[in-house]
Amino acid sequence: MPLISRTFIKAGMIFFALSMIASLALEMGSQVIPGLMPLFWHMLMVGWITQIIFGVSIWMFPGRNREEGFKAQLWGWLTFFCLNTGLVLRIISEPMSIGNAAAVWSVILVLSALLQVLAVGFYIIEMWPRIMSKKQQRKKRKRQRERKKKRENS
Repeated sequence: MPLISRTFIKAGMIFFALSMIASLALEMGSQVIPGLMPLFWHMLMVGWITQIIFGVSIWMFPGRNREEGFKAQLWGWLTFFCLNTGLVLRIISEPMSIGNAAAVWSVILVLSALLQVLAVGFYIIEMWPRIMSKKQQRKKRKRQRERKKKRENS
């Protein structure tokens, strides 16, 4: 399993644990953190489920490059960075923006949403070339074999 997939899955498990803690606080009637219900759902659906889907799909769909480096998996790492930065900014800014007149928290909340949308765009860029029909896969393998033969003959 590639490092990027393991990182997504581990981050997803952390957000799952955080969402369960938030759920427990909600069940006990905690009013300490304003806006805890939307945070719970966001941590559960985006933090856990989305990250698990991203991590497993990057692992399961044949990749463009099998190298583990940042440069080889740039779009995947950008997805991870934007998604998690957006989630953390939301967890911080949403409770602060409720009942707080300072506009900075609302700006940070919008920034968190933009980062998460950007992450979806990066994920699509990463995954789009991986989704091929059997015919396309055969053509790609044939081109790779031809390139390899040319290099060996050179």
